[in-house]
Amino acid sequence: NNNATQHAASVGGCTGDDNVSEMWKQHFNKIYNSIECIEKRSSLEQRLNLAQSDHTNLNITAHDIADACSKQKFGKAVGLDGIAMEAFITANSRLYIHLSILFTLCIKFNYVPDEFMQSVFVPLVKNKMGDLSDVNNYRAIAISTALSKLLEVVISVYVKSDNYFDAYHFGFTAGHSTGLCTSALKRTVDYYVNRGSHVLAAFIDFSKA
Repeated sequence: NNNATQHAASVGGCTGDDNVSEMWKQHFNKIYNSIECIEKRSSLEQRLNLAQSDHTNLNITAHDIADACSKQKFGKAVGLDGIAMEAFITANSRLYIHLSILFTLCIKFNYVPDEFMQSVFVPLVKNKMGDLSDVNNYRAIAISTALSKLLEVVISVYVKSDNYFDAYHFGFTAGHSTGLCTSALKRTVDYYVNRGSHVLAAFIDFSKA
């Protein structure tokens, strides 16, 4: 990595903090809104209306909050609310009681404050030895608030998927990782190569990935 460029004077043909920030705003807005999803949204809303789940009687306990906090990690980036996850991990049970009441009310009234949903997009370099001025050499991550992460962990216990294809999904699945997928690929390639066959592979760099 000695040949890697440390800084870029311009990105996407733009220079200056304000211009580069506006460029990223337009770039990500175009990428993440490039597919019309009205039909999928209506289908999801219909499925939710047909769901036979009385979530209004669901009560989140302080134990649920404590369990969610125990699954979090130290040193993560802070969201727009400025509250670090460590504030919840090291908190006592009194705070967990307040959070349990807050989360229970959110579920009961089907309402989540806008502040919960706010996140900041951070562009990360894909190839440090590549062209740092090329917008396609970056991928975006969204830094959410610590409270939204806790809420997601709490309700994930009650949300189960019945989709057949999820059984073959390596990412975002409990007990699975992309490392398992990579291992399966390597073993498959080794199996055919060791028997004298050729293996052809195609890699696609999706802009939304």
